[in-house]
Amino acid sequence: MKELHVIQDLEHVRLLSDPLKLKLIQAFAEGPKTARDVAEATGEKLTKLYRHIDALHDAGLIRVTAEEPKRGTVERTFEAVARRFDVEHSLFAEGNDSVDTARDLIRGGEQEILDALANADEDSQPMFARLRVRGTQEQLQKLQASLEQWLADAQSQEDDDAAEATHEAGVMLAFYPIKR
Repeated sequence: MKELHVIQDLEHVRLLSDPLKLKLIQAFAEGPKTARDVAEATGEKLTKLYRHIDALHDAGLIRVTAEEPKRGTVERTFEAVARRFDVEHSLFAEGNDSVDTARDLIRGGEQEILDALANADEDSQPMFARLRVRGTQEQLQKLQASLEQWLADAQSQEDDDAAEATHEAGVMLAFYPIKR
């Protein structure tokens, strides 16, 4: 599995804007797993996952690493093509379908955010912020590089202590120029 895969197709961006497909790609990025493994880990019904897994496979975002005959069928093991995914920035340039893609990405996170609000307790309060920053071109480039590095670090963290229960959080981040 390579470290980074750059998405260069808007259809792949739309595909990963679906919360369930994103959850699947994250599971397969952790290492090879069967559909049954992922169903058990996520609490999703196995039959619900098949079409989502097929869509990720057809798009080339996951690949088959093993096939094993089981009771008249074949159980396939999948892994993501990379540990981390990044989107080619030119996909959002003028002339592309960037407005629809941005809306799809925002909608993809909307249900997770609403669920977080509905299920918030004293120990897990969601945090929301909208911020506009000013600086020189160099300062803004440095900030963007820092955010990209933070994202890379957050995505590559592995569970160092297997005995300790892990938790999951969602992050939606956008960094964009504001024209005056």
